[in-house]
Amino acid sequence: MSVTKKLRVKFVAVFMISMLVFAVALGAVIYYEHRAELERDCMVYLLNINNYANTSDVRPAEEEFASYPPYFVLEITDYGVEAEITLGDFFLADQGLTAESLMDIMSTQVEETGVLSDYNVRYYNGVRESGTHRISFIDIDYITNELNSLLLHIVLFVIPSLGVLFLLSLLLSWWFAKPAKDAMEDQRRFISSASHELKTPISIITTNMDLLSEVEDISDPNYEFCCDNIRHECDRMSGLVGAMLWLALPGSRSKNENTEVDFSQLLEQEALRFEVMAFDQKLALEVDCAPGLTVRGDETQVTRVIDVLVENALKYCAPDGGIKITAAPSGSRRVTFTVASTGREIPREVRDSIFKPFYQIDSTRHGAGLGLSIAQEIVSSMHGSIKLEYRDGKNCFVVEL
Repeated sequence: MSVTKKLRVKFVAVFMISMLVFAVALGAVIYYEHRAELERDCMVYLLNINNYANTSDVRPAEEEFASYPPYFVLEITDYGVEAEITLGDFFLADQGLTAESLMDIMSTQVEETGVLSDYNVRYYNGVRESGTHRISFIDIDYITNELNSLLLHIVLFVIPSLGVLFLLSLLLSWWFAKPAKDAMEDQRRFISSASHELKTPISIITTNMDLLSEVEDISDPNYEFCCDNIRHECDRMSGLVGAMLWLALPGSRSKNENTEVDFSQLLEQEALRFEVMAFDQKLALEVDCAPGLTVRGDETQVTRVIDVLVENALKYCAPDGGIKITAAPSGSRRVTFTVASTGREIPREVRDSIFKPFYQIDSTRHGAGLGLSIAQEIVSSMHGSIKLEYRDGKNCFVVEL
C-alpha cells in the first residue's frame, strides 16, 4: 500500500471514529435528557394524583386525568386501606396482588418516592392535609416503550448518517492527501532529475580519469585537457549540488539580510555585464530603469534574481531578437521589474511548470533547469511575486518586489 493510500485510510479511520464517538455522545445526551423529562412528567402525574382532593368524588380518570398512564392509589384511612383503581385494574389483575399485600410491600420502602422494579411502577408516598396517607402508583411501561422507540429512531438515523459521512470522508481524504501526494511526486521527480543531471558530469569525469590512466607523461597535452575537463565538471557539479541543496533544504540557507537595496544602481551594474554577452550573440539589449528605486531584502539574492532572468532571456531569445529590461515604481513602495525577450510564445499550460525544479521546455538546451525555481524562491521569501506573460511577441517575466 502506497504512503498516500495509508494516509487516506488513517484519515478515514480517524474521521469515522470521531464521528461515531460524536454520534454516540449526542445520542446519549438526547436519550438521557428525554428520559429525565419523562421521569419529571411521571412525578408530576404522581403528585397530581396524590393531591386529588376526595376519593369519594367522581373518579378523575374520567376527566382531567384521562390522558395519564394507568395508575393505582392506596389510601390509608382510619377504616383501613382503601384501594382506588382507575384506568383499568392494571396493577392488581396483572400482578395477582391485593391492596393489603401491596401495603405489606410498601411497608419495606423507606423512600418517599421510588420504583418497584419487579412490577415496573413508580410510587409516591405522601401525607395529605387530613393526616391520612395516600400512596400513588403509576405504570411506567410507557417510559420504557418511548425510550425504546427513541433509541430505535436514533439508530435508524445514525446508521445512514454514518454511511453518508463515510462517503464524505473518502472525498475529504482525497483532498487531504493530495498535497502530500503532490509533494511526494515532486520529491520523486526532484530526485530523478537530480540523478539524471549528476550522471552526465560523473560520466565525463570517469571518462577523463580513464584517459588520464593511459597518459604516461604529464607533459602530454591530453593530461592538461583531461584535468581541465575534470575541473570544469567538478565546478559544474558543485554548483548543481549547491543549487539543489538550496532548493530542497531551506534550513541549509544562510540567513539573508533585510536591508534597503538600491535596485536602480544594482540593475544598471548587472546590465553592463550582460551587454557584452548580448553583443556576442548579436542581440539588442535595452534597459529602462527609473532612478532611485529601492527594495528591502538581501542584495546578493536580489542580484541572483536579476542574473537568472537576464541569463534565461539571453539563452532563449530568438536569433537577431531583442531583450528589454524595465524597472518602475509600483505603488506602496514596491518595484515592478520586467525582463522581456523576443521568441515563440510559451504555452499557457506550462507557464507555471517552468518554475518547477529541473523543468525545461527545450531539453536540448544546456542547463539544469534550476534557475527559475531559485528565482521564485527568492522572490517569495521577499513577499513578492513572479509570473510569465506574453506581450507583443515577447515572453515577459514580471517580478514585483
